[in-house]
Amino acid sequence: MHPMLNIAIRAIRKGGNIIIQNYDAQKFIKENIEKKQYFIKQVMYKTYQAISEIIYKYYPSHTIIKKNTDYIENDKKILWIVNELDGKKNFIKNFPHFCISIAVIIKKNIEISVIYDPIKNDLFTSVRGQGSQLNGYRTRCTNISTLNDTIISTNLIFEQIQSQSYFEIYKNFVLSGISFRYTGSTLLDLAYVSSGKIDCLIIDCNLLNSTNFIAGQLQARESGCLISHLKETSINFTLRLTSSPKFIKLITEKIGEHFKLTV
Repeated sequence: MHPMLNIAIRAIRKGGNIIIQNYDAQKFIKENIEKKQYFIKQVMYKTYQAISEIIYKYYPSHTIIKKNTDYIENDKKILWIVNELDGKKNFIKNFPHFCISIAVIIKKNIEISVIYDPIKNDLFTSVRGQGSQLNGYRTRCTNISTLNDTIISTNLIFEQIQSQSYFEIYKNFVLSGISFRYTGSTLLDLAYVSSGKIDCLIIDCNLLNSTNFIAGQLQARESGCLISHLKETSINFTLRLTSSPKFIKLITEKIGEHFKLTV
């Protein structure tokens, strides 16, 4: 096992323990929104600190940054990007679908990715050039060659000019036999696509460029996924698709029946 992967797993499990310990505790806060917001900030702070302590113990010269933080790629720096809780609204509502992630960037490349679902104890890992795994078993993305009986997860930002177009896409997909999911955790969606649990993820183009989801990009690529984007200029929407090359071709053809796309 890659030594940094071993430390990343140790750190993320420590963070997961803090998340689990506080998962049921928030029930006593009841419906006080302000107290819940403060509580979740404290949980995320403690989780980030616990993860950072382990990383710095073994790699004190490395740099750790949080999600939503802009970073400058530097050949001389090794970056650890920590997303201490993806799916915050799910956590607040006691909906058991959220995760933690760690990504390690070395010489501008995403070398290591760990995504951990502490509720299900699912550990998704990947090392650049060595594939993706779920709980120690190799994973591959879907190899399906039809739209019927497939599952697509989505996270689209609706604006007035785009809404009608998105609804049209949804309608045609549903009529083709596709089921949709909006899970509230894009990182877990990426992990699920990489392990074949979901056939495709369609999100707003800008979301996947965020440091929040950088760990999921490596998971997807190492499992055989293609990350592609479709642009429609007349109504100004750009969709980012993550799936197998075969399935992306099917999706692109279906959307192309109604919109003029550039890839």
